[in-house]
Amino acid sequence: MDNSGGDIWVNLAFQAGGGFILGFASGYAAKKVLKIALVILGLFTLGLLYLANEGIVSVNYEALKDKIEGAARGVAGAGTSLKTYVLMNVPFAASFLAGFAAGFKLG
Repeated sequence: MDNSGGDIWVNLAFQAGGGFILGFASGYAAKKVLKIALVILGLFTLGLLYLANEGIVSVNYEALKDKIEGAARGVAGAGTSLKTYVLMNVPFAASFLAGFAAGFKLG
């Protein structure tokens, strides 16, 4: 007796459930880490602006803009490989993204 049809549904349910749980945890953690990172970035920026205002440091804003643009291009390039990975693993990826969105919202 071949039960391969049932195995497909069990595998699909496992991928979807596991994907949602891992996505939720990742989204929740990402939001917490993002909040901390933004506070640190904000404090650093305020400190840098204060030091520049006092004449202690001189900021090359053109070089800073170039570095930020380069980082943004790097992140955009990483998104392409993520999209390819997601499309190859649709059940897991779809539930992971749904879980990530839920975790990020509740985080």
